[in-house]
Amino acid sequence: MTAVPGDPGPADQRPAPREGWRRWRVRARALGDAARLRTRRFWDGAQPTLRQLWWTEEPETPVTTVDRRAPEPLVVPAQGQVYVFLVRATYTWSSETARPELFGWYVDYFQQQATQRLHRLAVRHAVEVPPHRPRDLHAALTAALAADDPPPWTYARGEVTFACEPDVTVHLDERVRRLLQPYWEQRIALECERDLARRRAEFADERDRRDRQPEAAGARPAPRAPNTDGPADLFPLEPLLPPPAPRPAPGQRPRPGEPQPPAV
Repeated sequence: MTAVPGDPGPADQRPAPREGWRRWRVRARALGDAARLRTRRFWDGAQPTLRQLWWTEEPETPVTTVDRRAPEPLVVPAQGQVYVFLVRATYTWSSETARPELFGWYVDYFQQQATQRLHRLAVRHAVEVPPHRPRDLHAALTAALAADDPPPWTYARGEVTFACEPDVTVHLDERVRRLLQPYWEQRIALECERDLARRRAEFADERDRRDRQPEAAGARPAPRAPNTDGPADLFPLEPLLPPPAPRPAPGQRPRPGEPQPPAV
C-alpha cells in the first residue's frame, strides 16, 4: 500500500526554527547596542557630578612627638679604679612615625640600648681621668660624642624610627667631694681676702685722687686722718655720749661730790 500525504495544516506554514532564532538574535543585538549607547551617554553626563562626590584623602602631615627621660646616673670608675664619676644624662626622644599611644612603649624599649651605648663611651674615657677632674671627663665625652658617635642616635623597629639626643653632665664622687671640701673652703677664703685687699687699694687711690685735686687748684688740703687700713676707716663711728647722772629719790638730798641734776 502506498501512503497518501495529508493536506498541509496551519502548523506547517510556521517558519523554520533556524530562521526565527536568527531574527531574535538580530533584535537582541540592536537592543544591546541601544542600551550601551544610552549607558555611555548617561555615564559621560554623570562623571562631572561623580567627581565632586568622590572621596579624596589629603596627605597626612607628619607630627613629631618628643619625650625627655632622665634615668639613674651612670657609675664609671675613674683613674686608679678607686673612686668613680657620676655621669648624668638626659635623653631627648623624637619620632615622626610612631603613634602617640605607642610612643612611650617604644621609648622604654630603646632606652636601655641608648644607656648602654653611653655607658661604654663613658667607661672608655673615664679610666684616663683623675677622680678630682670631672670637667676633663665632660670635655672628653663631649668631644667623643661630636666626633666618634655624633647624635642624634637612630633606632628603628619595623617601620617606626626614633632619634635620641643625650645631654651629659659629670659629677664628683661623694668621697672625693668630702676630701676636696677643706681645700675649696681655704681657697674661697683666700679669694675673699684678695678681693677685700683690692677694694681697699682702689678706695685708697680714689681718696688720694680727691685730696690732690684741691692742691692742684691752689687750695689748702684738708687734714687727713691716719690710715690704719681697717674697716673703721671705711665706716667711721659716732662718738659715744657720757652716761646720764643718777637722780636722787624724792625727799633725798644728793651726796657730796655727786653732780647735781639739771633744773627743770
